[in-house]
Amino acid sequence: MTIYRSGAAWAGGAILCMAGGAAIADVTPAQVWADWSAGMAGYGLTVTAQETPSGNDLKLSDIVLSKDAPEEGADAEVSFPEMTLRDNGDGTVTVDLPDRLPVAVAVNGEEPVSFTLVYTTADMDMTVSGDPSEMIYAYKAASVGIALTDLVSEGKPVDIETATISMQDVESNTKVTAGDLRQTDQQISSGPVTYEVVLNDLDEDVSKFNLTGRLDTVTMMGKVAIPGGVGLDDMAAALAAGFAADGSYTFGPGTSSTEITQEDGVTQTGTTSAGGVLSVKMTDEIIHYGATTNDLAVNVRSPSLPFPIEMAMKEAKFGLDMPIAEKQEAQDFGLNLLLGDLTVSDAIWAMFDAGAKLPRDPASLVVDLSGKARVMANLMDPARMKAIEDSDQIPAEVDALSLNRLLLRLAGAELAGKGSLTFDNSDKKTYDGIPKPVGDIDLSLTGSNALLDRLVAMGLVPQDQVMGVRMMMSVFTVPGEGEDVLKSKIEFTDNGQILANGQRLK
Repeated sequence: MTIYRSGAAWAGGAILCMAGGAAIADVTPAQVWADWSAGMAGYGLTVTAQETPSGNDLKLSDIVLSKDAPEEGADAEVSFPEMTLRDNGDGTVTVDLPDRLPVAVAVNGEEPVSFTLVYTTADMDMTVSGDPSEMIYAYKAASVGIALTDLVSEGKPVDIETATISMQDVESNTKVTAGDLRQTDQQISSGPVTYEVVLNDLDEDVSKFNLTGRLDTVTMMGKVAIPGGVGLDDMAAALAAGFAADGSYTFGPGTSSTEITQEDGVTQTGTTSAGGVLSVKMTDEIIHYGATTNDLAVNVRSPSLPFPIEMAMKEAKFGLDMPIAEKQEAQDFGLNLLLGDLTVSDAIWAMFDAGAKLPRDPASLVVDLSGKARVMANLMDPARMKAIEDSDQIPAEVDALSLNRLLLRLAGAELAGKGSLTFDNSDKKTYDGIPKPVGDIDLSLTGSNALLDRLVAMGLVPQDQVMGVRMMMSVFTVPGEGEDVLKSKIEFTDNGQILANGQRLK
């Protein structure tokens, strides 16, 4: 359903542009319409409409946004009936949309999809001000809703009982700056956001799917620069011409629940969280992704499970900084993962530790990596990547890697580490196809002997196997400061040796 997802994504974006003003701005109705059309063209869309002047106002009807996507084997079209641009007589323009606006979407190709979205608003006010070089768009609405009323996929209608999302107390402000790079700076805030999706006979195994949820608050911020005359279908060319995007999505406390009805019963899943942040940034040199969720709790009840599954996490975090530009010099990259204070229910513990012999303290995992990588092909160029895929070339190689922090805390034991390595990519013989590393990593392990003793007492690990584990650990580790503390320094030397605490392993 790749075609459906891509078509629906830009169709939804067009609706949000109407509602949030991401591409609307000017001081006369004609200029507003011309600028909005130009903004859509920047996304690779063709815009047509019946234009009917009425005094200083401009009524638009039979509005159609279309896109040809031969590389995806499809073309798509979004149409909606009308909107009116009213001249306020003071250098500003009011954009009037019907309180109920049906939007038809059709994606044609190997996987044809068509659906209708009904966009509804209450107490909406949409005003454009400024001048042609820098336009300001202000939007307010007591509520905004989008409902999916029908969906036909590959010729088969989907039984939609309901599919809605509603936002309360919506405000947005957008500044659009004209030029060779069309720059948009937008902020959107909303009160409670609720959503509900109920689908019947989703497939032969699922007779009903029911999803409901709520977020107390949502804030979105975004900056986009779009070059003229370059379609976003060729992202490599767009980036070279100056395309850039930087956005964040902050959400407050929320809940969600899912029910999936199958022949053997109903599986229920519920989540709560204290909120979090999603962020994305893209330039011609780097892509950044970031996600954080706080106080996440999940519970699952299923007829296939003997007991409810319950787990909670104080903080979950993921971050990635990946260079994409082809350069001779090495570029920075980074990756971090945090699963903080994970707890599970006593029922899960009882599966393997009925006697509660293991400490049930919260578990944590932290991995923080950074380094230098040499990108030898533009990662956003599909043709170049396809050529590399069909050859024995590689698109990138790592020059240096730093383990800024490693932490694994589980069942009373703790593993910590840090270190750094450089890689000689001209030498792939020393380590049989792997670039030769040079550097060292420091590790410390606390509580491992106590954990092994508990595993033996529980009958999970035989005593003779534990003896073998301890003998192997003695090869790699030496006693550290404190009780039940082991440490190890792993060195990769320039002459191809591997040392553990000065003892040669290779």
